[in-house]
Amino acid sequence: MKIRNQSREGNTAVLEVEEEYSQFQKASQEALAEASKEVKLPGFRPGKAPREMVERVIDTNLIESRAAQNLISDLYPKLVDETQLNPVDYPNVEIVQLEKDKPFIFKIKVEVYPEIKLGKYKGLKVEKKLATVSEEEILKVLGNMQDRYTKVDAEGKKETLPLDDDFAKKVSNFGTLAELKAEISSVMLKDRKAEVEAEIKNKMIASASNDAKVEIPAAMVQREIDVMLDELRGSLAQSNLTLDDYLKSIRKEEKQMRDEFLKSAEVRVRGKIVLQEIAKVEKLQVTEEEMDKEINHIASSSGQAAAEFKKKVEAGFKKYIEDYMLRQKALDLILEKANIKEVTA
Repeated sequence: MKIRNQSREGNTAVLEVEEEYSQFQKASQEALAEASKEVKLPGFRPGKAPREMVERVIDTNLIESRAAQNLISDLYPKLVDETQLNPVDYPNVEIVQLEKDKPFIFKIKVEVYPEIKLGKYKGLKVEKKLATVSEEEILKVLGNMQDRYTKVDAEGKKETLPLDDDFAKKVSNFGTLAELKAEISSVMLKDRKAEVEAEIKNKMIASASNDAKVEIPAAMVQREIDVMLDELRGSLAQSNLTLDDYLKSIRKEEKQMRDEFLKSAEVRVRGKIVLQEIAKVEKLQVTEEEMDKEINHIASSSGQAAAEFKKKVEAGFKKYIEDYMLRQKALDLILEKANIKEVTA
């Protein structure tokens, strides 16, 4: 195998490859052997007819096409390794030369992982809302709890339980109203802090992304839309709904949903690419211990025994986990180096 030409324009890589005709001949013999198993000739079981008879009834163009396809499929992984391509989509293939006793030449065009020029990602300035819970918010929650225990008497008047220790005992495991209020405040504050942290992280990713120069491959955006649809399916499944049910209820087709997801998918892909590049530039790594811990966590979350789960984990899935963990490390680095100012919400 010889690479005759290699070029790249934007996110599209083009390779022109040459292989010896003898290798194509070998692939043709194998393709003929495969096809002969599918041919049915009177008086012979499939795959048992004489080769000369099989060759007379099989379309030569079909054999050549199958041979070329098989040979290119075998060569493609080697090409990816040799050229250090990072494809993000399936390749388009064009046969350039297919003549007897001449080199077999083909051209591959494929979208690849984008080149990126990072902007500023250290010392980012961002305001962080101070997570607080007001008395008014706590009373609103208590009011909703009161409503659930409100009764209507024979005259149509509402009988509402007073907010006191007896109320706390009736609606919870706490003995006093003060303890119930403290628990409500604690739960709300925990949720509020999680929201604030998520907001800060999104702001950091957006800031680092906006300052970077990168052209997003269309294939990566479409793949991210697939991920978003899978996330939606998982969310709907918790309510015993399917995506089809949901789409029918809002009177939309899946294509419309994909179009609506497009902008968000572009933002998400851009953020992932930027974080991945930061991890590369900063030489961040995932240790075996960290990987093992994460796989154990995934196994536990899915209700599987860690040992059994690890046996089923393939290299591709491990790479997916590693990339995710590297992005998290990059985000942690951005947060660590940022100038965060706390402000009242």
